[in-house]
Amino acid sequence: MARVVLCAGRRSNVPLRLRNTNKKLYSAEEICYYLYHHAATAEDYLTDAALAEYYEKELGLSETAERLRLLMASEAPLKEYALVLFAATPMYTPEELSEYLKELERLQELKYWQKQKAKADVYLEHRNYSDAMRVYERLLRSRKESGMPENAAGNIYHNLAVCELHTSGAGTAGIHFAAAYEKNRNPESLRSYLIALRLAQKDNEYLTALEQYEVSETMRTEIDTMLFESMVEAGEAPEYQSLLRIKKLLAEGQVAEYRHATQELLTGFKRQYRLDNM
Repeated sequence: MARVVLCAGRRSNVPLRLRNTNKKLYSAEEICYYLYHHAATAEDYLTDAALAEYYEKELGLSETAERLRLLMASEAPLKEYALVLFAATPMYTPEELSEYLKELERLQELKYWQKQKAKADVYLEHRNYSDAMRVYERLLRSRKESGMPENAAGNIYHNLAVCELHTSGAGTAGIHFAAAYEKNRNPESLRSYLIALRLAQKDNEYLTALEQYEVSETMRTEIDTMLFESMVEAGEAPEYQSLLRIKKLLAEGQVAEYRHATQELLTGFKRQYRLDNM
């Protein structure tokens, strides 16, 4: 039989906005769900006075808020904060909570650069590319002082390149995908580097890389197939069809229709952006 979880407090009309991940949470259940699935960023929020204030003023859970404040005053361990929040809304079984607390302790024992990378990975997951890039770049600048292994630096270069692929484009991303592969020798970094070269239309560099890294015929075929399928999907996408229609309207001199169609497309992009970043 499935468990029934009664909601704790009330659902607020004012969201708790989580910095760095752009998430908006409206209830104690949503807060616990987020924290449970993103333990790496838990310390960013659990010890924040704003969380206690939100529980008191917006959720009507003044007792929980007061317990959080007492923990802050005594500088209690991170897991004590988690126990207070999860006790207020029993969404998870004792076994699940025990595993979560173990994960919090494991994260606390990591080296500084490991904890920061784990946080940046969460930012990347939530498409907050600017904050993720900021952390990755800082870690790479200090990698020698921190004792970071080459393989780990390669993984950070890879994630940095993923961010750049969404911000500055394939040309810049390709440079860091190459740096990633030089350090981690992960085939996924090599594949991403080659794809970035193709997307940036750097054909000569692509051919050189195929020979330099002795790329297998299997990987070459995978890349060609993936790019072909991506082009087909893009051609069938509604947005692409709208762009073709807009181009045709402009060519035919239908200025009013062109402006209207352009505004509609931009409005759609803005709406989707808001949905993706709620």
